Amino acid sequence: MSNRLAHGPAIRAIREALGIKHGVFATRCQISSSYLTNIEKGVKQPSDAVIAAIASNLGVSVEAITYTLPAAEAA
Repeated sequence: MSNRLAHGPAIRAIREALGIKHGVFATRCQISSSYLTNIEKGVKQPSDAVIAAIASNLGVSVEAITYTLPAAEAA
């Protein structure tokens, strides 16, 4: 995976603002509800494919829900 990391609180805020229930959203993204919980809490970092699925299902760009660490911090 690149040094682009998911910003879990942003994912949750957008999902809730859109009124999408947690379990429904997890199903749409083809991930488990518990995995989505861990992503939103920042416990887990999803693969690039899962980040893309989350962004697509939220109707936002990948950049809207991720941040990039400078190269020195990414190691």
